[in-house]
Parts: sequence; C-alpha cells; structure tokens
Amino acid sequence: MVIGITGALLSFQKEILWLVNKDSYVVQVSATQLSEKQIIDNFKIKFPEAKVRALTINSDPTSSVVINIASNAKGKAGRRGINYYINPYNSEILQNVEGAKVFKFIEMVHRGLVAGEFGKQLVGACTLGLFVLMLSGIIVYLPRLKRAFFKSFTFKFKHKGRSFLSTMHSALGMWVIPFYLVSTITGLSLSYHWFSDILHSVTGVEQRAYKKTTDKKPMTQMSKSTKVKPELASQKVQEMFDLFKENIHDYSSVNLRFEGKKGVYTFYYLKKEPLHYRARNEVSLDIRKKEIIKHDEFSKKPLEEKLMKSIIPIHTGEYFGRIGQILMLLAALTMPLFTITGFMMYFQRRKKKMK
Repeated sequence: MVIGITGALLSFQKEILWLVNKDSYVVQVSATQLSEKQIIDNFKIKFPEAKVRALTINSDPTSSVVINIASNAKGKAGRRGINYYINPYNSEILQNVEGAKVFKFIEMVHRGLVAGEFGKQLVGACTLGLFVLMLSGIIVYLPRLKRAFFKSFTFKFKHKGRSFLSTMHSALGMWVIPFYLVSTITGLSLSYHWFSDILHSVTGVEQRAYKKTTDKKPMTQMSKSTKVKPELASQKVQEMFDLFKENIHDYSSVNLRFEGKKGVYTFYYLKKEPLHYRARNEVSLDIRKKEIIKHDEFSKKPLEEKLMKSIIPIHTGEYFGRIGQILMLLAALTMPLFTITGFMMYFQRRKKKMK
C-alpha cells in the first residue's frame, strides 16, 4: 500500500516540479541569446572558484540553461554536483529548484522505506509477494473467467457484504493486473541484481557493470581522478557546441560533459519528440580533430535494447505516453483499495469459520 501511494506521487514528479518552479525553467524571450562561451564566462565571473562540469541547453527559446558544477558533498550528491539555472539572454542566476528534496524522500520511501539495504530488500520481497498474489488471484477467479469472461470485469453496487467486496476486488483487479505485472517485473529488476541479470540474459542485451555499495575503494579513486582533470576552456566548449549544431538539428535539449578522455568529449541529447525522457542519444566528439567520431541514436537500437534501457519509464508508464502514465498513476492509487478489501474479506472469512 505504501509503495503504491508513493509510486503514484512519483509518477508525475517532473511535471509537478516544473509547475512549482516555473520561474527556474522558463524565461522571457528578449533579443538574442548569449553564446555558450559568454554564458560560461559570465558565470565564472560570478563564481571564479567553481569548477564547471557540464552545460545543458535547450532548443526552446523560453527555456533556461543549466550549468553543473562540482560539489564537495559525499556520495551520490557529490557525484551529481550542483545545478545552476541561468537565463540565456542576460546570464541572470535564476532561483533554485524547490521540492526536489521532498520527492527524493518519497523515492527513498518507495524504494527502501528509508531503511537502507534492509528496506530495499523488504520492498523487493513485497513486490515479489504482489506478483504471487496476482498469479494466485487469476487462478482463484479462473472458473469465473471461463464462465462469464466479460462479467468478470464488472461489479454491481446492489450486492452487499462479502459478495460486494469479492466482486469489486476481483473485477477491479482484472483491470489493473496488466499494469501491476509491468510494475512488478520492472520493480524487481530495480530491486534485485539477479532479476536484472535474468532479464538481460533473456533479451541478450549487454548490461553495464555495477559496483557494490560496500566497495569503497573504487569510488574514492574515481572521485580523486575527477578532481585532477583540467577544466575545459570556454572557447573549446563553444567550438564543440558549434560543431554539434552543424551536424545535429533534431534536438530539444543537449548536455555536454566537460570531463573527457584523451580529448574525446560526449554530448547527450534528446530529440524534439523523444520516446521518453530517458531516450538519450550520444555523440562523441574529438576536440583535436574537430570531428564527430561516434553517433549512437536511441531510435536505431534493437527493440529489446530499447526496452532494457527504458526500465524506469516502463515502470512509471511514461514509455507508453501520457495516457500510459495516467493509467499507471490510477493503478497505483487503487493499491490501498485492494489492501483494505483483501483484509476485510480475510477477517470476514475467519469470523465465519469461527462461528
């Protein structure tokens, strides 16, 4: 029940944050936008000690740009860095995005009940339990499905007592089972590495190597190596963005990370009509040769690879568009109903047996 409610809250997280922080995301169009070099140089004047790690721009003239700088925080917060939202017309620093910490807490409840690794395993076990409940529910109501298939998806309010609870529980359950199957399979993949390994093995998609949370040493070495990398000059950034725009025209947002390997830097961009917000395309650029050496488009990947790289959007329903997102939200909100009616039927049945 807790996972269902928090999942419903998280399903429209991006849209809610956008509405609450419209002044950070939306700017008023005036004259000509500043170049990427000018934006970075003006930012460095205000924050001379900051180490700029990435720059994100949008094709929409009303959108702000985002500068990401290195952070001294530890863990994931340090690796994510700090985002500054900038007006691309005058380099004004816009107000910080509010509400992200609230949704982060809701996500912690959703994924691990704010109880660390134990909570994460408990959520995984509950997800597995839901999967078993669905299969057993189908078996229990199979005779009714065979006898009156279409009636199995309806119930009547004129029924009373346990009869009403039973028909409502089963009828609504038939409607949401497809959504729960999708959410449980993808949820198990996010909770258990072994389940994710099975999915990758079945689909034949190579998965990115993951590091155990107890392995502290590699993380320390990585953070140290990140600190010694020289910051990319704003002139070089401008040259790369110019080259990107010359070759790629269909983009809604593009992010350039300033930390490259052997002079090769990577752009990550979304097309103007992406499949979902994680359908990122990758462009690698050699700064010395001033040429694109790799262009990996999400739309050209095999179907099984698209699916495996879309686990979270499938989990939230965003993979199926706005309608899928709304239906997954409604399905998540019905979880308390099944919890309550399930317990009510259980206690009524127990009371009847005792009599």
